[in-house]
Amino acid sequence: MNPASFVEAKRLFDVTKTLAASVKKVDIVVVPPVVFLRELAKGYRGTRVEFGAQNISTEGSGSHTGETAAAHVRDAGATHTIIGHAERRALGETDERVSKKVVRALENKIDCIVAVGESERDEHGEYVQMVRNQIVIALREVPAARFKNITIAYEPIWAIGAPTAPDANEVHQMMLLVRKTVRDAFGDKALKAIRVVYGGAVNEENAHDILSVPDLDGVLVGRASLEPTQLKAIIQAAQSA
Repeated sequence: MNPASFVEAKRLFDVTKTLAASVKKVDIVVVPPVVFLRELAKGYRGTRVEFGAQNISTEGSGSHTGETAAAHVRDAGATHTIIGHAERRALGETDERVSKKVVRALENKIDCIVAVGESERDEHGEYVQMVRNQIVIALREVPAARFKNITIAYEPIWAIGAPTAPDANEVHQMMLLVRKTVRDAFGDKALKAIRVVYGGAVNEENAHDILSVPDLDGVLVGRASLEPTQLKAIIQAAQSA
């Protein structure tokens, strides 16, 4: 729920779009609080930035007070939505609900950023199967032709908001796991079509190392995206990766 006002959101977006105009090899998706989405999107005339929603409902319409439909965010200017973010899962979002939301988003021509990740790592490696299950269930209803509209965001919950991220080797190992899971469950064509990004404690200090990881297509930035100097460093790291 940051920033707190539209004035702040607009100021931050003005910085973001200026940074976006300075790079050519980086795709940028801004995902503001949904109440700011329409105003930010309709005031933007460029092509370097796209917009996303932080969440959508499993339902398409009807008596679901407090929910936001995929059609609503699409109408407001979103081309993407995050689904299954760790903070949503902490509130009770199940793998099955994530799967339904993926279907709903694709029905409305919205690309999905599907977040997966373990809350902690155990010595027996059970977290590996947990991440595999999250991926397989989330994507099980995706038509073969729509994997190009899927980004998987691996975000270990224990790293979100932490002072440091996993090191490059740890991130690479999980990128390999994500890609192997997609290939085993859905085939080589799906693997070639999807994107895989990392999220969790990404900042200006570690962005270059993380973005240099093989098999990684980008980052899902949280707290650092609210700081222009941090955001600039991360975008520049992506440009040079």
